[in-house]
Amino acid sequence: MSQKSSEESNNASASTNLGSYFDSSTPTIFDEIVSSSKPDIFATVGSTSKFNMPPGTPSGNIFENDSSFEEPNEYATVNDYHRDAWIPSENTRKILRSIATTSTHGGSQHDRENLTMPGLALAEEMSDPIKEAVTYFLGEEETMNRNVSTLSDVTQDERGLRNLIKEGCYRAAVNLSGRLLAVYGQGYGKINHPSKHTPHSLQLWFTRLSLLTKLRQTEILETESTPFHNLDKPDMYFIFYPELYGTRPGSMASFAFRLLLAEIPMYYGKGKRAIDNLYAILATIKKIINNLENGLSEEGGVAKFNSDEREDSLQLWKARRSRTLVSVVNCALSTKNYILATEVLEQLLNSNEWKKGQAEILNSAIGRIYLSLGDVPAAEKKFSIVQTENPKAEHIKELVDRGLMAVAQNAFQEALKCFKTASELDHSNIMLLNNMAVCLLYTGKLEAAVDLMENMVTVQNPIKSLQEAVLLNMCTLYELHTTHSRQSKLQLLRQLNRYNGDATNIQCLKLTM
Repeated sequence: MSQKSSEESNNASASTNLGSYFDSSTPTIFDEIVSSSKPDIFATVGSTSKFNMPPGTPSGNIFENDSSFEEPNEYATVNDYHRDAWIPSENTRKILRSIATTSTHGGSQHDRENLTMPGLALAEEMSDPIKEAVTYFLGEEETMNRNVSTLSDVTQDERGLRNLIKEGCYRAAVNLSGRLLAVYGQGYGKINHPSKHTPHSLQLWFTRLSLLTKLRQTEILETESTPFHNLDKPDMYFIFYPELYGTRPGSMASFAFRLLLAEIPMYYGKGKRAIDNLYAILATIKKIINNLENGLSEEGGVAKFNSDEREDSLQLWKARRSRTLVSVVNCALSTKNYILATEVLEQLLNSNEWKKGQAEILNSAIGRIYLSLGDVPAAEKKFSIVQTENPKAEHIKELVDRGLMAVAQNAFQEALKCFKTASELDHSNIMLLNNMAVCLLYTGKLEAAVDLMENMVTVQNPIKSLQEAVLLNMCTLYELHTTHSRQSKLQLLRQLNRYNGDATNIQCLKLTM
């Protein structure tokens, strides 16, 4: 029985902070869209810690939806100069210096090899798999109950893109992003064709690639992300376009986009390359931090800001260093490199003055990795650190840790008790209910497990609980419960038709078309 972790896929805004979405300086309502993947049996997180076993990686991404290690909100007002800073390669630096000296448009004097030339790899628009399945299994009449936005229902701009993402209509959002990118001359067939870039166009690409990651469209994702390389071509910097930005320094691509591109190889099975990419980012961050600590600007030049600004920038880049290390942990887990994952987590734990809650999350994460390796004593030691720091009543995260410990020891009745107590503290937590159902199954109470899941999906919280991992678990329970499971699966399809956007992988219902 499979289970993706806690709040993955609850809605589009359950993921990590996207940062600047359509404006390179101002955070918006959007969250980074991440991909889903092979589910794991038990969630590794409690609702307070927001760890999950990830969307998008084969073995589990314990930080994917955790905002505790994202760029803190208090840095939202940091000046664009500091937020956009990046140290280019030597070749790129020479070209940018030449442009700054001559004030000549970069594109008129440089070779194609110095240009970023992306384009769409998908000619046709993505269709709605739920509507197609409903039509096939239930008929045209049932499709009348489908009430989700399509590409033609929203404004053809970033506002429409926001609305589609908010409703979970990721495929329609991919289609709209393609239309908007075509305006920049970056549509289908435009890979390896020169075009002009802006912060807006790059945020559109960030959005599109994030959506493709979430939808597990790995072949398209690889093709469309490759032209960006590591975002170091001269045309990725403001100064490449002096007629638009004058001598403004920094990268037009957001730091979140940089991280996404570094991680993308992980989603198509090249986790080691992703780790190498992330360590290259860490090397640049280290240089930036050293420059700031030595009284220089981020790029190593003369600082044109006061000590308060320097301190704000220093904290921002230290936070980004921590976020990058979190990505390294996720990639290490995807390649089953548990030694690297635990080493980096320990490094994180010892590298900062963490708030109490953040330190608890890190300790808990290390403990859960030990559990996945079967080292129960080591895991128990880490979990006990967390628990002794909270001697009061039992918190949800502690109860989940305790439940996972019980699972590792095949004590499913004890695990059920822990998850049930945690669920009483947070009635809306889908992960806890799902784990309770799995425990019921392993204690021989199959019918009770089915009833619990059905109540969750049809009565208690149909919108929030219609997640692929939950649906896959339910269909597995149906198959174990009766030889006549098809009707129950079709009822779940009706629920999806009424409540879900177009992002769900219909294969989770185990129906053959």
